[in-house]
Amino acid sequence: MMALTRGVNALFPCPTCLVPKVDIPNLGVFHELRTSPQMEAIWRGALELSATEREELLKSYGLRDVEVNAYIVMI
Repeated sequence: MMALTRGVNALFPCPTCLVPKVDIPNLGVFHELRTSPQMEAIWRGALELSATEREELLKSYGLRDVEVNAYIVMI
């Protein structure tokens, strides 16, 4: 899922968990892990929304609106 995340400036920049950017310095708090099935479900659900609503939903999870083919290999 790292390819779909918005990166270090996102609201949820961690590619492993859903830690909000403002909570990153607080290492004592556990945050929900980011799983591929969970992120795919969010992305698929967002496809049914308008472009603006889709962008806001995906942004709230630190995701981008990009369909990725798992069989493409970067060389």
